[in-house]
Amino acid sequence: MNSKIAIDFVAGTHGHFLETTLNKFFGITAIDSNFFTTLGTSHVKSKQYQTQKLFCASHYHELGPQQLTNFDKIISIRFSPDDLLLVSSVSLLRSGDLGIDEDLDVNTVDKLKNRFYQSVLQQIYTAYPFLDQSHQSIPRYVLREFYKFGFRDHKSHGLWRKQQSMAYPVSSEILYFDFNSFYNIDILEKSIQKVEKFVNKKFLFVQDFYDHHKKFLSFIPYTNCKEQCDQIIQNIQQGVDMPIPKLSLFQESYLNANLENIYQKEMPFWQDIYFTSSKDVLHYIKTCAPSLRHIPNTWA
Repeated sequence: MNSKIAIDFVAGTHGHFLETTLNKFFGITAIDSNFFTTLGTSHVKSKQYQTQKLFCASHYHELGPQQLTNFDKIISIRFSPDDLLLVSSVSLLRSGDLGIDEDLDVNTVDKLKNRFYQSVLQQIYTAYPFLDQSHQSIPRYVLREFYKFGFRDHKSHGLWRKQQSMAYPVSSEILYFDFNSFYNIDILEKSIQKVEKFVNKKFLFVQDFYDHHKKFLSFIPYTNCKEQCDQIIQNIQQGVDMPIPKLSLFQESYLNANLENIYQKEMPFWQDIYFTSSKDVLHYIKTCAPSLRHIPNTWA
C-alpha cells in the first residue's frame, strides 16, 4: 500500500491549502513562506516538495476509484448545503488560477471556455437557446437565473453532486475534514488534532502556523457573503426597509432561490440590475410575482 496520504476534495474547498499546511507543520517538508499565488491558492510547489510530501491533494473522485486503491489512509474534505454559496464563489474565482472575477456577465465566454467550465458554458447555451453564441458576454439576468436552481435545491447543485460522487475503497481508513474548519482557527486546531491521531504524528502549532492561516484568510473576499444575504432575507421577511448593496452574481442567485422557497413566488427573470432595497423586493413579491411553477433545473 502507498505510505502517502490522499486528500480528496471538491474544487473550492481548499484541498491544496490543507495539503501544504499539513506537510509544512507536520515537519514533512520545507515550504517557502511565499508559496501562495497572487489569488491566494496553494498551487506553488517545487519539485523537491512534490518528492518529499506525505499528504497528496487531488480531485481523486473525478479521476476514477482506481486512483485511491493504493492509499490506506484518505482525508476527505466535506461541506454542508449551507456552504454552497461560499464554495461556489471560491471555486469560480480560483479554479486553475484562472482568476475568474464576480463580473461573469462581462466576457463570459472567455472566462468559461476552459477545461474547468466548458461544460457549464454548454449547459447555459442549452438551457437558454435564445442566446447568441457569437457574443462574448451572457446577460447577468440569464446567469443569475441559471445558477439560482442549484441554490434553490442543493441536491441539484453541481458541486454538491460532485461531493456525492466521492466514494472510497472499503480497505482504506477515512478521516472526514469539515470545510468550515478553515474559517475558524479554534475549529481548525481541533480538526488538525484529529489528523494528528489519524497519522500518529505531532503537528507544530507555532506562530508561523497562525500567521500562515491569517494570510490564507486574507485572500478570500467571500467569507461573509452568506451572512450578508441572510440578513437581507431577514429584512425582507420582517418588512424592514434597508438598502441592498452591490452583490456578487452568486449572491443574487442565492437570494432569488431562497426567496422563491420562502414565498413560493417566482423572482423576476428579465432584470438587468438587481433590487436596491428590501422594500422593493417585498413589493415585487406581494404585487407582481407569479406563483411559483415547476421550472426545469438548468444545472444538470
